[in-house]
Amino acid sequence: MSRLIVMVFLISILLVQSGAENILPNIWTFTDDYFTAYGSPEMVVSIAGSPEYDKDETTDLLVRVMNQGKITGFESEDKPIGANEIALSKIEQQQEYAITTAVGVVASISAGDSPVDIKTPPQSAGTLVSGQVCQPLPFEIKIRDNAPAGKYTLEVNLTYQFQEDVQVDGNASNNRIDYNMLYQHVNETHEIYIIVKEQADFEATEITSDLLPGKPGILSMTFQNTGEETASMATARLRLSNPLSSTDYTAFLGDIQPGDQVQARFNIDVDPDAIPKAYSVKAEIEYEDAKGQTRISDIIYVPAQVGDQEEEKGIFGNPYLLGAGLIVIAALIFFYLKRREGGDGSEH
Repeated sequence: MSRLIVMVFLISILLVQSGAENILPNIWTFTDDYFTAYGSPEMVVSIAGSPEYDKDETTDLLVRVMNQGKITGFESEDKPIGANEIALSKIEQQQEYAITTAVGVVASISAGDSPVDIKTPPQSAGTLVSGQVCQPLPFEIKIRDNAPAGKYTLEVNLTYQFQEDVQVDGNASNNRIDYNMLYQHVNETHEIYIIVKEQADFEATEITSDLLPGKPGILSMTFQNTGEETASMATARLRLSNPLSSTDYTAFLGDIQPGDQVQARFNIDVDPDAIPKAYSVKAEIEYEDAKGQTRISDIIYVPAQVGDQEEEKGIFGNPYLLGAGLIVIAALIFFYLKRREGGDGSEH
């Protein structure tokens, strides 16, 4: 029976080390307990690599978990009597040092009110002895595109167990020993910090156009820097597709400070068979950031309205309406002249 218990214990240790971090329930009643150790695991959570990210960026946040557990003291409980108990007490004393080992560490991240979406479920960091650091745990995160620049807090929740107490029994001379262990469950929260970098951001407003099928026209829009950083040497560029085209699809905007607005005008050609409607035009802005690095903004979708050719013509494009209009105008002129002649005759 004792050998069976030892085998169960050894198998459980192997399962812990292989990632199946399941701890048996605490079912032991201690009889002879020679020592009590004081201490516990002490977990430290940090980020591996730079904590700075761009808006609208999707990347892996690498989280490191380190165990800095310490034993703060030993206390003698039952005095061993006889050679067998003395041998068992020495074995128990060595086992008590495992009180600082964190078993079955599982980490999860929550964003709270931070403008960050967490894509990865909880991950296992394994068993960490005192002084050990786990391999960085990758958590996929997405910084929201409207996230203001600044420092944000993420919460890392850790769950694990540690050996609170141990008692040994059996015959030490023939290595028939029972190991009875009491485990403590821990659920704790740590804070890590990420930084959303300042950068320029843009939106297009005041969009107007005089585009007609088969004719060149002007597409005008105003770009506003809604970000926190100045965009230097900015140039707007359009991406056009049928039925719109241009040989002049770029516009130099200059330096755009946060909050500034700059108007851009583009010469656009419209195919003759274009259907009158709003077409989606892609715009992007190339600029230099505060470090002098060239950056390209996110795509800005701009509606380019192609009007109806008949609407432009109006009365002049319809021969019937034009003729009727001319008749009305001639009649008005005739009556005006007759009235004037009548007025002149009455004066003499």
